[in-house]
Amino acid sequence: MKRRIGLWALIGLAIACCWFLVGLMLPPGYIYTLGHSAVVAITAPASLLGRAMPLKYYWFILLNGVAYALFGLMIELFRPLRTR
Repeated sequence: MKRRIGLWALIGLAIACCWFLVGLMLPPGYIYTLGHSAVVAITAPASLLGRAMPLKYYWFILLNGVAYALFGLMIELFRPLRTR
């Protein structure tokens, strides 16, 4: 269970890093529209907090990893237990 939750957090960190790199490659005019995109809000929940207050890139990546870890924890808690 701990391993799967860690994998969820790692996936969240990887997705946030990808969005950060996409933001670095885009011209400055597109970053504002990218920040209000529904795709970014779904795949990177920390961006919703970034709309209310500015976030540094490292906080964005860490908060996204925490959000994915919490989501993985919910999945693991509600997952049916296997009988052995």
